[in-house]
Amino acid sequence: MILKMNLGPNSYDIMIKKGAYNKMNEEIKAVYDKQKIYIITDSNVGPLYLDKIKNELHDFKVYSVCVEAGEQSKSFETYKEVLTKLLDLEIKRGELLIALGGGVIGDLTGFVASSIYRGNPYIQIPTSLLAQMDSSIGGKTGIDFYGRKNIIGAFKQPLKVIIDPNALETLPKVEFNNGMGELIKHGCIGNRKLLDMLLNSDVKITEEIIYESLCVKKNIVEIDPFDLKERMFLNFGHTFGHIVELDGHLRHGEAVANGMLMAIQMGIDLGLTNPSCYDTLKKILLKYDLPIKNYDYKEIIKNTVYDKKNIAGEVSFILISDFGAVFAKKISESELLNYECKN
Repeated sequence: MILKMNLGPNSYDIMIKKGAYNKMNEEIKAVYDKQKIYIITDSNVGPLYLDKIKNELHDFKVYSVCVEAGEQSKSFETYKEVLTKLLDLEIKRGELLIALGGGVIGDLTGFVASSIYRGNPYIQIPTSLLAQMDSSIGGKTGIDFYGRKNIIGAFKQPLKVIIDPNALETLPKVEFNNGMGELIKHGCIGNRKLLDMLLNSDVKITEEIIYESLCVKKNIVEIDPFDLKERMFLNFGHTFGHIVELDGHLRHGEAVANGMLMAIQMGIDLGLTNPSCYDTLKKILLKYDLPIKNYDYKEIIKNTVYDKKNIAGEVSFILISDFGAVFAKKISESELLNYECKN
């Protein structure tokens, strides 16, 4: 399957195909005509796929940089480490970077690509469910800083995204469940068909499921590539989720799952959300083994003033009136710091 991200001069193809890694040389030659490639991966993914990808890229000179697996690598320290190693390898302007890994590697590599020589091309080869059906497309890159997630970054679209669902076979169950949080989010905000499939059957993650999920993000990103209006809808579950994620007890998709429940409860309390959404979503999340922590959003809402969606003193909370009907509600900093729910 090929999905086209239509962004004018920054348009690119998203290839979703089992066995895609076996055709890596041809896929990259189609969009890149120089000789050197620099792969960035981590200590979990590297031993599984790095040698295979290098061997497939037989028409190129391939170099690699490996970082420690985990969210801690989305840091200034690791960013500096990667830049240093690339410059030691004598990377030149215009030479290609490849992000081989999950969301952390994709975000980190994209940020490196956006900044080295003021912008080198890069390709996403996502290996986790979370990255394959969400974070590998759309061009958001970044690192964590000052106790805040993704607070420093840039918009940098890839040349191409190559997704091989076979990579999910080596994914630990906890990481598979982690990806389900974002997959379910896409069903909640824009693809009721996807949500019904998840609710009514035990769905194996196929090319079709990945395609359906990516279509939700693709359609929104094409309307709003720089996250000024409609793209904020993709942050459903993230405003609260990022806060509990940085506590260190939940992975990203798990935190988003809990964040969605908090957003729905907030909408119900404000009289803006169909109350039945809460129990339906909770049922789906539990079905896919996502941990429900029963957070009270009112206890952490003051911390949302530090969210990236705080624009000129107003935070946009992404809520739903019902599944598939998403909207933003702006609340000022002063209201948040003295928040009391008014039914």
